[in-house]
Amino acid sequence: MAAFHRSFLAVLFAAAMISARAQSPEPSPATLWLEHDGQSSASLALVTDIDIEVTGLLAYAQVRQQFLNDTAEWAEGRYVFPLPDNAAVESLRVVIGDRVIEGEIQEREEARATYERARAEGRIASLVEQERANLFSTRIANIAPGELVEVQIGFRQAVEFVHGEFRLRFPMSMAPPYVPGNPTPAEMGSAADGGGWSPNTDRVPDASRITPPLAGPLDSVNPVDLSVELTPGVPLTWLESSHHLIDKQFDRGRWTVTLDGPFADPHRDFELVWRPAVDSHVESAVFMQRLGGLDHALVLLTPPQDFAALQTRREVTLIIDTSGSMQGQSIEQARKALLFALDSLSAQDRFNLIEFNSAASALFPAPVEASADHVLRARHFVNALRADGGTEMLQPLELALGQPISPGYLPQLVFITDGQVGNTTEIVDLVRRRIGQARLFTVGIGHGVNSQFLGDLARFGRGSEVLIADLWQVQGRMTELVAQLTSPVLHDIEVHWPAEVEAVPERIPDLYTGQPLMVVARAERLRGDVLVTGLSDGQPWQQVIPLETFQIAPGVAAHWGRQAIQRELDRRGHELAEDEVRRRVLDLAIEYQLLSPYTSLVAVDRTPERSREAALRRHQVPGYLADNGADANAMLARAMPATDAGTVSRWLRGLLALLMVVLLLLHPFISRQGDGEGES
Repeated sequence: MAAFHRSFLAVLFAAAMISARAQSPEPSPATLWLEHDGQSSASLALVTDIDIEVTGLLAYAQVRQQFLNDTAEWAEGRYVFPLPDNAAVESLRVVIGDRVIEGEIQEREEARATYERARAEGRIASLVEQERANLFSTRIANIAPGELVEVQIGFRQAVEFVHGEFRLRFPMSMAPPYVPGNPTPAEMGSAADGGGWSPNTDRVPDASRITPPLAGPLDSVNPVDLSVELTPGVPLTWLESSHHLIDKQFDRGRWTVTLDGPFADPHRDFELVWRPAVDSHVESAVFMQRLGGLDHALVLLTPPQDFAALQTRREVTLIIDTSGSMQGQSIEQARKALLFALDSLSAQDRFNLIEFNSAASALFPAPVEASADHVLRARHFVNALRADGGTEMLQPLELALGQPISPGYLPQLVFITDGQVGNTTEIVDLVRRRIGQARLFTVGIGHGVNSQFLGDLARFGRGSEVLIADLWQVQGRMTELVAQLTSPVLHDIEVHWPAEVEAVPERIPDLYTGQPLMVVARAERLRGDVLVTGLSDGQPWQQVIPLETFQIAPGVAAHWGRQAIQRELDRRGHELAEDEVRRRVLDLAIEYQLLSPYTSLVAVDRTPERSREAALRRHQVPGYLADNGADANAMLARAMPATDAGTVSRWLRGLLALLMVVLLLLHPFISRQGDGEGES
């Protein structure tokens, strides 16, 4: 009987812990926090420096995170941070005083074991892991009291070139993702338990690893500094930051961009935009690097933009996210974007409008003609939209993709959202299975947007992606999107190389107005001409690119490696089994020394610092909550489906906690009774 009571009590205690973890977190200052004996206290201070060097189409960035342990205890920290989409993370370095510890790529499980051994032995160690394609985590073990430790992470990324301008985006902020599903909590302290505010669920198995604490915009902010060295290679007519004030200096072909002020606002993502002079229009470019006995080439081609307007009638389904994370400026931007899209409809088009949060609903039972009356009704509907509830994203996509296609119409879906969900894999899989002849275009709203996820949706939906972080960007970015929706697509594109190559992507996607062709390839030797052919509105098109015009650029090989890794990951569960994908990705990641879902970076000091007798306290580093004008507590509170039940859910959690306390108080009495019954 006593054993039963103890087991029952343990189950209740575990349930209470799960309930506490399932609640959304409160905003917290951007420092490491120490949890000990039920008390919280600030511990490791954080300073971040970001240096980015851009040459042509490629950028190399180094992120330096400095942690000062101002407690009297040995510390271990873990922090989760975003990086640009498809960043090729290639280096880790830990600096303690005059000592420098270089990291190395190992298989993920091996790297964790290496780190845990060093941690137990009292040696300073750091482990960098990829949680999602644009989300990473770092652990630092055995930081001595009063010690300053610097972690340096190096990565490469491609610069976006679209509609005649270059865009460099560095995400600084995050927003709490909506986590659906039933909790399946990992054992505390295990590799599966990331210590986040959400437990793992059956639909988001890694939820605890992608839900770090977040510091609200009004909290004390640890400083973030950022600088960019830009060598564009052509004269510029425009160079500005979209969301931060900057200083810029030009000297002998190079621009130096720094923040206008001591530090950046880390709750807003950084975006630098530059535009070449008219007489320096970029039609094609070739960047090359030789590594490991192979030539690696990155080819850029901008197709002509003088095609006639699209003659095909369109059936446009506009989908808008009205969940709680869209509160504040985000819903204003989304409404304005929707109204802009409605105004772009012609009388020959058909349309429908779907809004979703915890559930999805359509304005019309089926797509209707874009008559003045129907559009006016839709405008009234849009102006009345408010943001609240969860983010059940499968429902609106199933509803939109399940609509019957009208003969003679081109189905287009425009999906407006911040992309803040944890179950991204099942949503992308749905689009891959059901897209059919439709085209899916995504509009990312706000700072902290999950652009990697929205880019994947657009890629598999054979559409395009635009990002709108502030209200003033709506008109310009939606004008770009409407141009793509209403212009012929360049399709059936083929790239003919002068030699046997391994090119990524293998199948060239359709290109819309303002989009360039970017392909990266490797071969033993690349010389000669590249011929690109395609069709637009039934008319053949071709262009020749001489490879001899190449510029030498470091990072092309790493970019090829990262794109090749993504190619294999795209095949997982569709063309190839998990084991085969893992083998291929491991081979590529080890060859190019890159982070991946199956490889990690680990750095370990040789000399033990902490004795085994000294306690080691674990800390979580909050990231920066995206500042989209919404109430921080409201944003965090909507992330778990459990919070949608509102007062009832809180009452149930309260009753569970109260019951646990009562049983704890009665436990000695119950135990004595049970023991007595057993003796009789």
